[in-house]
Amino acid sequence: MMNVIRKACSAKNFMRGRPGGLRPAAIVIHISEGTLASADAWFNNDAAVVSAHYCVGRSGEVHQYVSEEDTAYHAGSPVNPTWRLLRPHVNPNFYTVGIEHEGRAQDQWTDAQYATSAELVGEIARRWSIPIDADHIVMHREIRGNKTCPGFVFSREKLLSLIPLGVPPEPGKPVTT
Repeated sequence: MMNVIRKACSAKNFMRGRPGGLRPAAIVIHISEGTLASADAWFNNDAAVVSAHYCVGRSGEVHQYVSEEDTAYHAGSPVNPTWRLLRPHVNPNFYTVGIEHEGRAQDQWTDAQYATSAELVGEIARRWSIPIDADHIVMHREIRGNKTCPGFVFSREKLLSLIPLGVPPEPGKPVTT
């Protein structure tokens, strides 16, 4: 189990629970376009009206802002989506977990960032019985086609290849952390 540092998130930047009994069914990968400290500050700013569940730093440090059981405002409304598992007329925030990554779209990810992100994605996928594949580990630009997030130097294939395989929990019973 990895070390996750809980950080404050403004109550205006997320919603408690998930509507209609929805639960996480996919994980959205983002780039923060800034530092870990700037993500901490922005998600705790009432004016932001955005958040993510986690942010992975370049050194491998992980900050958690929103519980996985709650709705983070990370994916936004679909714009020219290419994600084939997008649910029509359902906000993707309601059934995804958002993971930001420290850096900018043009930055190469560090080995520590890939390794930590892979471990985090693996843990989340195991807790919620999410398949580890390109349909369920989604790049933000696949939901919002007007974004480049998480950038074009990021390799989803590399991330997927680093995710430790484990025995998934019993379906419908998330593992608690």
